[in-house]
Amino acid sequence: MNRLLATAALLPVLALGACSDVQEAASDAASDAGNRAGCAVAARVVDEGRTLVGDIATDLGADPTAARAKLTATREALAAAEQGLSDDVRTQVGQAVEALDSLRDEARAVADGSSVDETVVAQAQAEYDAAARQVTGVC
Repeated sequence: MNRLLATAALLPVLALGACSDVQEAASDAASDAGNRAGCAVAARVVDEGRTLVGDIATDLGADPTAARAKLTATREALAAAEQGLSDDVRTQVGQAVEALDSLRDEARAVADGSSVDETVVAQAQAEYDAAARQVTGVC
């Protein structure tokens, strides 16, 4: 009788453990799916931003306000995609966002009357390109 009671008492504990494993597996699968979806969006936006960032020196000289608006739109799209990403990819997207912020600051300075600082632009372009390669390589 004691064995029967011990077995009966042990069944709920085992069931809870199995439920916990299933719940953890489901949570991991949902997290992976969310990361893949966010990764796909981030890779697309980063890749599209490469053309913008590559041509930004010309755009800054021609129309810094329009260039800043384009940079802002790309930055916002990346920041939105960043939310569902794994830490590694989020870090790389964050670096791309920082490069875009540098270019946005430069666009503001040019709109205020400064000449284009080619060193700042080249550095931000290199930083963006490095982050973009990492994101598209992982995603």
